[in-house]
Amino acid sequence: MNIIHFYDKQRKAIMSFSKFDFQINEPDFHNVILFEIDINYSFFQASISTECLDIDLKNLLIDLQKLYNMEIEKMSFIQTIEKNIEMHFKLTESGHIEIKAQLRNHIDKAILHFEYEIDQSFLPELIEELRTVINYN
Repeated sequence: MNIIHFYDKQRKAIMSFSKFDFQINEPDFHNVILFEIDINYSFFQASISTECLDIDLKNLLIDLQKLYNMEIEKMSFIQTIEKNIEMHFKLTESGHIEIKAQLRNHIDKAILHFEYEIDQSFLPELIEELRTVINYN
């Protein structure tokens, strides 16, 4: 099963993307990826089913690789379709990566904001998990 894990500095899983279902479209259109987001942060637990375009995950992969290579200092991931998840990554002076995330449930009008830091050494594993999911379809 393909899962994308987002860990904190203590390597505790904060968030995961899983249960991917690829909806293949016509050649002139982007494919849609259905997936589930699970959050386990502090005393909050949340889960939401959502979707994005395949290009969203491909761009996330490219930007994470640039961040790891220190070609850029900050980047963002915002879904094109539903905009349920928004993540901002910023390289700090200490070499860590600050992550600010927001999970939205548009039906209930609920929003969960949270922030955490990761060690830059976690990025290769995250990049590889993302690459595996993208290449799976």
